[in-house]
Formats: sequence, structure tokens, C-alpha cells
Amino acid sequence: MPARRDDPLIPAWSRDQLDSSCPPEIETPYFDKLLSAWVLSRHADILAAFRASSLCPSGPTPQGGSEPFDEGLRLKMRAETMEALSPAQLRVWRAQLTPQAQALAGNLPIEEPLDLMDRYATPLCLSLAAMVTGISRNDAEGLCDIAQQVSATSAEPHDPALRASAKSANAALRSRFHAGPEALRDSGFVALSQTIPCLLGNAWFALIQHPQAWRLLHQHRGLTEQAIQELLRYAGLVRTLYRTATADIDLNGYFIHKGERVILRIIAANHDPDRFSCPNQLDVTRRDGGHLTLGAGPHSCVAAGLIHMAAVSITAPLLQRFASANPARPIEWRGGSGFRSPRSLWVCLTARED
Repeated sequence: MPARRDDPLIPAWSRDQLDSSCPPEIETPYFDKLLSAWVLSRHADILAAFRASSLCPSGPTPQGGSEPFDEGLRLKMRAETMEALSPAQLRVWRAQLTPQAQALAGNLPIEEPLDLMDRYATPLCLSLAAMVTGISRNDAEGLCDIAQQVSATSAEPHDPALRASAKSANAALRSRFHAGPEALRDSGFVALSQTIPCLLGNAWFALIQHPQAWRLLHQHRGLTEQAIQELLRYAGLVRTLYRTATADIDLNGYFIHKGERVILRIIAANHDPDRFSCPNQLDVTRRDGGHLTLGAGPHSCVAAGLIHMAAVSITAPLLQRFASANPARPIEWRGGSGFRSPRSLWVCLTARED
């Protein structure tokens, strides 16, 4: 059961956090009366939920406040986005992003405290956001604060003040993007400029906490792409996703009625021992894939290829140049029930092995 906050309607599984001292609890599906929702945490159950045609994406509250789900529109937007994110286009963006990352990594100071988020992740993700959405880098910098307001309410969707701020921020962003698939306009800019840095922050925090893994990747460059998949599983980002049943459904033996809400505990599923061997260990040589960080089935993240490309292109130069990253300050976390990540990552980078 979730650890309750002041507001009992806000889910708070404290173990579903990267910095938790205890692994997530994996439980059989149950109906939480206070949250008025089914709660899924096992990998097999959440995978089935992603694949179920009668479980559609919904908001974090029973009333939702969102537009009715339109499957036809979703499929149309998905097809347009997949076409825009073709392998050929990803190669073009990778060819532009990689030298920028290499140059920036080459200019980072050695054995001096620096914030990896501010000095490295944020500028590169802003460059990528500008490339993909077709705006200038200067415009991207000018829109960064507005995008952060939108991202904040995704991190904690139950905060009414954040929702109010995001509403006006969304309107301001929408007026600045007009070309390309809708998913790669204002929402794409937010994802690329705000969400991907958060994902990278979690991944790098995990590597900093496991210096032997960082060292192994420094020594063996060919492991980086494989390691990114393990970091997505182990560190992840999204804590919970929400679905609503559009019809009665039998989900792995549990009967969910039409109209009932379902909460998917993504981080817990990614640490399910029935799916992953030694799930609470970071193993950058792991080959058993199947993490649910980017969804699965017909509801898998349409930008999964772009996210993977960005994570590899930005992380690889950092690992190649530096043999280790030693914490320089305590981590301050931001976010909430949606996702959490380091606000900053203060480290001292070392270019030689001990």
C-alpha cells in the first residue's frame, strides 16, 4: 500500500524512488479505495495493461479534467510522429548532436566541482529540442523557463498550483510552434528540453552511485548502447501512469469494470524478480531486456528511438573522457508522484583511472 501524504488521494509509494534504501514492493493487483483505482506493480500485469485495447490513457484523478480519449486521433498522431522520427532522420540528428556533446565534454573541468545538469545535460538537450522542433537555439533558450512549468506538473500532477501555472505556460508554448507533427511541437519541446535531462540525471546518478559500472563503461566503449537500456530499467523516470477501462476486462485473472481507473507502478515493474534476475542490482552488461520505462505494445513510447539516441549520444562522450565522477554535494531531488530526478548533480570528474 502507498505511504500516505497529507492528502490521502495522492499516491506515494516511497520505495518507488531511485534514492530509496529499500527496493519497491511487488504486489498482486488490488483495488485501493482511497485512490479509487486498481494498483498494478507486477511486470506481467503492467505489460498486459499496456497491451489491452480497452485500457486507455487517462489523468491522475477520477474526474481527470482531460478531453475524452480518441483512439483514432492517437493512432493518426502516432503514425505521423513515427514517420518524422524515421531511422534516417535519427541518424541526421545524431550526427549533429554527437560532436556538440564531444566538444562540451572536452571542455568540462577536471577535478573541480561542477553541476552536470547545468553544464552538460541542459545545453545539449536544448540543442536537440531546437533541432527536432525546428526552432532556433536562441528561441529554445527563451522558452526553457516556460517549458519547465509544464514539466513540473507532469512530475507532480496532483498539485493545483502547478496545474494552474502549466495551463498558461502550455498556451504560451503552443503559440510558438506551428510546423511538423503535433507531438513534436510544444509537447515535444517540453519532453526534449525538460524530461530527457531528468532521465539523464537519474541515469548518471545511478552510475555515480556505482563507480565500478562507470569505470567499466569508460574502459569498454562498445557497452554504452546496451548499458543505456539497463539504466532505463534500473533508474527509469516515470513512477506512475494512469489508465481507465473503456469496457469490462479480465486482466490476468483480475476483473476490472468499465470506468474503473488503473494505476501502473512502472518503477516497481522494472524491479520485478519474476522478470529480471537480481533486479535491484545495476548490471550494465545485462542482456535480458523488456523494461517498461518507455511503455510496451501499442502504447509504447513513439519517441523511444529518439530518447535512446539522445541518451547514448550525450552520455557516451562523458563516459569516454572521464574515468569517474565523484559526488561533490548532496543531491537535491525534485518532482513527485509522476516522476523524480536530481535538481542538480554536483561532481568532480576524473580523467584518469586510479
